[in-house]
Amino acid sequence: MQYFNSRLLFVSICSLLISSQLFAQSQISGELSLDSTWSRVIYLSLIPGFDQLNAMSNQMIIDRAEIDENGNFSFTTNYLPDEYYLYRLHISKKGDPPASLIIGGNDENHMFLLANKQSDIFIKKNDSESIFGNVEIKNSPRSQKLDEVDKMVFFIDTTNFNGSPLKRELMENALDEKLRQFADSCSYPLVALYAIYKSNFESHQTTNTDFYVSFIKKWKQEKSTYFDEFRKKIPVKTDRNLSYVSMIFGFILGIILMYFIQKRVITKSLNPIRDLTVQERNIFTMLQKGKSNKEISDELNISLSTVKSHVNSIFSKLKVKSRREILNL
Repeated sequence: MQYFNSRLLFVSICSLLISSQLFAQSQISGELSLDSTWSRVIYLSLIPGFDQLNAMSNQMIIDRAEIDENGNFSFTTNYLPDEYYLYRLHISKKGDPPASLIIGGNDENHMFLLANKQSDIFIKKNDSESIFGNVEIKNSPRSQKLDEVDKMVFFIDTTNFNGSPLKRELMENALDEKLRQFADSCSYPLVALYAIYKSNFESHQTTNTDFYVSFIKKWKQEKSTYFDEFRKKIPVKTDRNLSYVSMIFGFILGIILMYFIQKRVITKSLNPIRDLTVQERNIFTMLQKGKSNKEISDELNISLSTVKSHVNSIFSKLKVKSRREILNL
């Protein structure tokens, strides 16, 4: 009887250990340092397509978690699919609606992860002015690679180029090439595809079609919706006899492109709108349509104070003093 009780106790302890281990391996958790301007709630969103990286709506939010006084938070992931999907973590400013996305600057309020139901991801913020500007990601090599891509892009976006517009153009082209090289060597298909989307590939389809076709062939076994959408954007060659004609056409097109690139560089040097961030360009377009700050706030799902801050920045960068001058632009 004593032997039976000891054996039963041993089995129970083993079961508890296994259960606790399984639970520990099924969560997205982290430690953030927040000041009083941020709400102590963090949201987890599913990103259905890589062309919606900057989109935000309440329908995309799938879960929320409280951030305690020490900055700790946790999501269980046992309800997530077995396949890897792209997710976004974000927090909101106090007074802003939950579906608020801030793109660029020190107040950028989000980061991306690749996760599934078995994920055990831990995020810790290191010294940085922004919430997710310098985080350490543990137990998720895919998400670590995503973070590498974001850091490459962030460097170009935030570097202040005092040189000519041509220098900025060359730096952006160099970044796009670096991202394509990263995608070509990356062993994680969704991370590789993420890098391609960050390289502004739709502007380089003509000059890099062979690369994208080769990329599709390399990952032809991938059945995710992300790859399905990407395949629709890339024309696949089916006739090998067209290769010679394509080379001649590419050479001629290259000469034409060089002409327009030179012309574009000159034009860009006279176009201060290029210095606006993505969000500022969106607001600039709305200002030209005569929309008020309240209308812009409602349409973009951002606070009125954030709109005013962007408008002031737009006025400063474009060297204008009124909305009337914006309309004249």
